[in-house]
Amino acid sequence: MTPTGLPRSPTILKRIASSFVFRLSGAVTNFSFVIFLGRYLGASQTGLYMIGLGFLSVLSTFCRLGLEQIVIRDGGPMVRDRQWAQLRSLYRQTMLLAAAASLALTLTVILLSTPLALYVFHKQELASVLVWFAVALLPTSIAMMHVPFLQIIGKPERSIAVFSVWVPLLSFLSLFCMPPSSAVTAAYIFVGASTVNLAIAYIPFGRFMRSAGGLPGPIGPLWNVRLLRPALPLLIGNTCQMALLWIAVFAVGIHSSPSDVGGYSVAQRVALTLSGFLVPPIDALVGPRLSMMRGTSSKHDIEWIVQRVSAALLILVSGLFVVLVVSGHQLLRLFGNDFGAGYGPLLFLSAGQLAVVASGSIRPLLVVHGLERVIRNAMVIATLACIALAAILVPTLGATGAALATALALAGEKLAEGLVAWKVLGICVYPSLSFYRREIATLLKHHAKRTQTE
Repeated sequence: MTPTGLPRSPTILKRIASSFVFRLSGAVTNFSFVIFLGRYLGASQTGLYMIGLGFLSVLSTFCRLGLEQIVIRDGGPMVRDRQWAQLRSLYRQTMLLAAAASLALTLTVILLSTPLALYVFHKQELASVLVWFAVALLPTSIAMMHVPFLQIIGKPERSIAVFSVWVPLLSFLSLFCMPPSSAVTAAYIFVGASTVNLAIAYIPFGRFMRSAGGLPGPIGPLWNVRLLRPALPLLIGNTCQMALLWIAVFAVGIHSSPSDVGGYSVAQRVALTLSGFLVPPIDALVGPRLSMMRGTSSKHDIEWIVQRVSAALLILVSGLFVVLVVSGHQLLRLFGNDFGAGYGPLLFLSAGQLAVVASGSIRPLLVVHGLERVIRNAMVIATLACIALAAILVPTLGATGAALATALALAGEKLAEGLVAWKVLGICVYPSLSFYRREIATLLKHHAKRTQTE
């Protein structure tokens, strides 16, 4: 790396492939960690751990205040123009804002941990778990704030590792050094892993800044609350998106036993693998392609690309869905014999992920055409709908009702985004039956030609 610029980037396809490998590694590591955690703790203690992890996930997203996209928007040009002092100032301002929010919410959760455990979740043993996850809030939030900074300096693989690999990997390795006996012990492990992850996140960015721009002091004010105004819509959208994954967990925790929470949480982790490591790398490839096509290609050409992506993802994930239907009960028993009750929720959650995958690259399509507000509004409405559905279904159906509420909210969110794309852009993201017939006929024709030449 030269002191005045970024390293030469490999091709976009290599970067996407590398990102996919890192995401897949994170998914496999996280999956392995949850399996061993479930076998060490059992469904009940795993359920308490998942409630604490849910609090951390939602609050950490809120503590970042929607500043990630502001960093990418403002910091990217600073790197391009080698404005290192301005970049250092942006770094200091965003980290201070995130740290202040994290400390405030850490103290709030610690003070409210006992009332939350006793009067909301009716589980006294949850209080200590919430306290330790509150301790992890600051290092987790600051580490995640480093992710966009690593992206803009040309280190996407390291950003993905910080975001999704290091914490589950370190936690997984710690299980063998300090086997957890309770959810509290597992929370200790998470605190240590998140602290190490923060150090790992800071080292490459600090090294880059020292190499690129020497040590000039940052310019501008220490605090810049004006950054929060453009970040507010992103804060709302990001928090709702994260909350949508945890509302049902909290609802099951309020109305059911910790073992039900554990069974539901494990089922959710399994279901999320259907789209979690497939959709983001595909979006990273399709987004730039759609951006280049906008204004130079017809709507028919754009629609053809989007529909091909939707069809390919749906066919692939449908096969995985069939595997879960047939073998889901046995798969859940890998986590422990008392996790088999999560099979019903697993089916509903997996069906919801099918709806997500069937929409293909709807998000990049809307972003490229300047319809980010549609995405935010859809997430807010889906979150409110999930809360309402969970309040109705969970008291009577338990974890299965929670899964149904989540699946309906996710499916409704994607259908709403697809409807807007059709009405506003004139582009349908869902392939028709005739589309599948044409594609199959084309494949058979090519196969026949290849056979004849051979």
